[in-house]
Amino acid sequence: MKKLITSLFIFCFIATGIVTNAAAEADKLFKTPIIKQSDQWKIEIKKGKETAKDTNNNVERYNVVITNIGKDLDKVEFNTYRNEPNTETKYGLSLNDFQYEKFKQGQVFEFPNFPMSVKANELEFELSWHGKPHSKEVQVGRKYKETFTFTPTK
Repeated sequence: MKKLITSLFIFCFIATGIVTNAAAEADKLFKTPIIKQSDQWKIEIKKGKETAKDTNNNVERYNVVITNIGKDLDKVEFNTYRNEPNTETKYGLSLNDFQYEKFKQGQVFEFPNFPMSVKANELEFELSWHGKPHSKEVQVGRKYKETFTFTPTK
């Protein structure tokens, strides 16, 4: 009887440790805060607030802050993608709806509670803009882009 009780106790202890460890791993897709920057852009990812929709543990929420630390820009567009296991396709996320005719130095774009699938292991931000036209005959300047890729730290 003592062996049975001892075995059950050990089993429960191990099972609790495994479940707790799995839950902790799910909460740490990205160890935050994370900051990446170039001469033009700074992107910061911080842990977001949990919501009632997140109870199934399929999504983590982050606050994303994009700051123009360089010069003023025209026709700025933010596109964000995540990958999905077992496919080469990247899925567009909701930031692609945000476009700015002018985005001045120091201007900030914040996306609170940005959802990220726990199955994804890569988050890509693509920021594009147009330079100044080189002559009066040209309406729009050359298009530029920068890409920032975030991957979970294990």
